[in-house]
Amino acid sequence: MEIDPVSLTLKEMLRMDSLALHNLAKKTAGSLTRYRALCGRLLLAIQRTGAYLEHGCSGAVHYAILQLGMPVREARQLKRVARELEALPFLRLRANLGEIDWSKLREVVRVATVDTEQRWAELCKTCTYAEIEALVACCRPGELPSEELLRRPPRTELRCSFDPEQMAVIERGLQILCQREGRVLSIGQAIELLFAQVIADGGVDEKRLRKLRLEALKDLRWTDVINAETETLPDTKIEIVNPKSRFPTPAQRRQVLRRDGYCCAVPGCPNTIWLDVHHIVYFASGGLTKSDNLLTLCTKCHRNVHENELKISGDAPDALVFRNRFGKDLRYQRTLDVAFWLDIWCGWRGERRYQRAHERAPERLAA
Repeated sequence: MEIDPVSLTLKEMLRMDSLALHNLAKKTAGSLTRYRALCGRLLLAIQRTGAYLEHGCSGAVHYAILQLGMPVREARQLKRVARELEALPFLRLRANLGEIDWSKLREVVRVATVDTEQRWAELCKTCTYAEIEALVACCRPGELPSEELLRRPPRTELRCSFDPEQMAVIERGLQILCQREGRVLSIGQAIELLFAQVIADGGVDEKRLRKLRLEALKDLRWTDVINAETETLPDTKIEIVNPKSRFPTPAQRRQVLRRDGYCCAVPGCPNTIWLDVHHIVYFASGGLTKSDNLLTLCTKCHRNVHENELKISGDAPDALVFRNRFGKDLRYQRTLDVAFWLDIWCGWRGERRYQRAHERAPERLAA
């Protein structure tokens, strides 16, 4: 008898091996979008067949609130997305296969049409949710974002919650800061100014703040804006003072962090704090302190490398290969696992082809 994974307790999961936990996690992540899309179609069917009347409800949304315990906003959203997916076969297929995030899907269906849905699906693979949300807000139904819009730096909305005493401190501090600067500052301007002072380790005037903003544009690689501001591209090459030195210079470290986006370079790692600069070929093994041998890693991934749980080879930043302790490439492994999950979903029950593909993965990459 097959066990329903939903009924598994944490104690039972702790007794499972790593492969079983991995397969279960993949199935769950791929199913979130699929089941939300399915739930939306069910609500549409309940609405159009009048099945909600048997439960004394005024409509499918009322039914979802009363019988399924859904928040009203979620029920309306599920129904809206399902209704819009009816006219979008490509996006509907991607949703049914679990190949697109629900958060991005619910935004792009607002503006996608049959002619543009494939392009929106491609953007969902490369853009974050915040970027997709900003692009959708600037487009009308049937439109695609222009190249200028794709290059435009997105605005970020920061939401915070404070206790009453914390808010009182913030308001008093904002008042003092405005008096000190001699002008009215918004919360956003005040936060920028305070963090600029932290970065500069002291006072910040308009000239210093402008320089910090240009440095931020370099970090974000918005070269068009840099050109407009400075009329020349900054020199991105850092002079190597001593490649045989064990530790990179501050300029080298800044260059490596900027190149890697101030986040861990391991595929899928979300860590952006407590970052180390790591020698791909260990310094003790003759590795030089040069940019193509230096990589940004978080402390956890750095520890995994030195404990042989993670293996990194190649030249930074474009010729790197990340492998787990079994020698399987992390990027290729994810694609292989998704293909295996789809095979299982479609009815395949064999194991030999899956195992053989895993064993041959490094050979394919080498070829």
